[in-house]
Amino acid sequence: MKKTPLLFAGIIAATILVVMGMGILLTGSFYFIPSITINPFGDGEIDENGMLVLTGTTNLGVNTFLLVNVTDGSPGGEKATSLASVLPGSGGRNTWKAAVNVSPLPPGTYMVRVSSVDLSGNNRTAVPGRVSVTAPFTLPEMPSSGDRVLPTPFLRANRIGEWVPGERIDVSGVTNLGPGTELLWRVDPVQCPGPEGGIPVPAGQLPNGSTVVTGGISGINRWSFSIDSAGISAGCYLVNITRDGFPGGPLKNRTGDSVEFRLSASAPKATPTPSRYITIDTIPDIRENTRVTVTGTSSLSPGEELVVEITPTVSSGYSFVVDPEGRARGGVFAGVTGTAVVVQGTAGANHWSMDFDTFHLPQGEYELKVANLELNDETMRIGPGDVSCTTRFTVRGDA
Repeated sequence: MKKTPLLFAGIIAATILVVMGMGILLTGSFYFIPSITINPFGDGEIDENGMLVLTGTTNLGVNTFLLVNVTDGSPGGEKATSLASVLPGSGGRNTWKAAVNVSPLPPGTYMVRVSSVDLSGNNRTAVPGRVSVTAPFTLPEMPSSGDRVLPTPFLRANRIGEWVPGERIDVSGVTNLGPGTELLWRVDPVQCPGPEGGIPVPAGQLPNGSTVVTGGISGINRWSFSIDSAGISAGCYLVNITRDGFPGGPLKNRTGDSVEFRLSASAPKATPTPSRYITIDTIPDIRENTRVTVTGTSSLSPGEELVVEITPTVSSGYSFVVDPEGRARGGVFAGVTGTAVVVQGTAGANHWSMDFDTFHLPQGEYELKVANLELNDETMRIGPGDVSCTTRFTVRGDA
């Protein structure tokens, strides 16, 4: 009879262990009392885009969402809102990250509240849940326009590829230099990759010249020129483009860029430009927690709408930022979808652009696809049409 209490104690202990095990499996955490923490942050967490970047930990389950509100402390005083997705952590704590657009807010003292999410009403509106944490912060005076650091000048060249000797090669790119800026360019021989690669010996002087920057879109202007490859030996070449001349040093120390091309008799013949097309300009080196403008050209008429989709190259069931312009809707997502409108360009090439931020894109490789919009007669839904272009880019860690 004395063994009965021990039996009951064993059953209770086993039950507790089972419940704890289920809790760990369901929440990824060793804790039963839900909690959220905010990592310490200061005024320096607000970047030049007016985004307040917040991080923290929680024992709520992976893939659940947290609601992030910035308030002025008064009832109904919510000023900015964002969403954060809970990601796997370590030591029994998961992690979260959010970026809140505070650029419209005047200087002053505010309160950040991070909470679990409850759905309220018939519309299932997201409202703060029972688990929450708060932290005060001060929004400082923004620097006057005269004190702001001007963007670093850049030149970017679009890929050229492989050509048959004798063809006319079009070279183009983008820059933030103003329209009318003169650029210099020249062609230099380089060693081809591979064990049999060698440096071509030019039969005469290689092409060189100058071009002028023309207007673009969203502060990104354009430049272009053509190279006549007639008389140039087969091999690999580098086109150097610069604003500051060619003193002999590397272009990376000045405003310039280089792009390689190859002349080969076995290269596929250049095909005529289709009557309907979309192109994507070379995408710059992209870092986390920054804002990016992607641009391109199109033969589609001004006013036509394009859909822009950014997805991981390896799908993992991510959610998407539906409105890249409405940054207050952010979260830790792994994709973006938005739209761009074709605007009038020059020389028959119209322009398009779209801004997006990488506050919600984890490090990794992404595919960017731009397409026209078209009504599907069978589903009666609007989706990607018959004209598209695709490229890839990588999001890297903070510089």
